[in-house]
Amino acid sequence: MHQVGRGFIGDKEVIALNFKAAVGEPESYEQVHIDGEPEIQSIITGGVNGDIATCAITLNAVRSVLATSPGLKTMGDIPPVAFFTGRAV
Repeated sequence: MHQVGRGFIGDKEVIALNFKAAVGEPESYEQVHIDGEPEIQSIITGGVNGDIATCAITLNAVRSVLATSPGLKTMGDIPPVAFFTGRAV
């Protein structure tokens, strides 16, 4: 899978996303480059496991989903998602 996302202000590209997911890729990493003052370059060797992130947002959203009304919702329709401690608040 290869996804590309670009954001523009007028005709100037100001943000870009290039995502590849494939078996046999020679390297796996997450990279963020901010061209600014100061310039920031961050590389996470090995990348961030997307399966773990999917499980985390699903579990952390349980309380927010249970607190909303029935029906089809987007993330903007439910209360903010926060870390679930298992304790009543």
